[in-house]
Amino acid sequence: MTTCWRPAVPADAAAIADLARAELGDYGEAADLYAERIALAPDGCFVLADGVAIVGHCISHPWRRLAPPAMHARLGAIPAGVDCWYLHDVVVAPAGRGTKAVERLLPILADTAAAHGIATLALIAVGGADAYWARQGFVAAAGGALGFGKDAVYMERPVAA
Repeated sequence: MTTCWRPAVPADAAAIADLARAELGDYGEAADLYAERIALAPDGCFVLADGVAIVGHCISHPWRRLAPPAMHARLGAIPAGVDCWYLHDVVVAPAGRGTKAVERLLPILADTAAAHGIATLALIAVGGADAYWARQGFVAAAGGALGFGKDAVYMERPVAA
């Protein structure tokens, strides 16, 4: 299998939403939300493609540290005063696992954040994924995960990790 990350386009939103619901359950969101984020931050949104099949996605955008957007809520706009590049969703389906897809993606996201003058990547790990993200250089930070469930962990990593 050969997988590669390519920029997401609004037409990918339905497939992204289907994959998110399949892999993330209640954390998966509606297609219109993903389409909005692709439109607001196209340089931070990618799909992992195996030929024409989408086997993963990353939805990310500039935001504020320790204050991630609420789940299932549209953003409307990117706020002023952003200070992190927020990884809203990073999903790799079983068909794309074992390819080091996320490890290949993180430098792309770091370069994107740096190009925007942002020095921090941030995310919320759920379902025990904090151990995986810790291996990728992310560190838990107090606060920031309110409203995301009791197992949610807000994590950050310097862009130049």
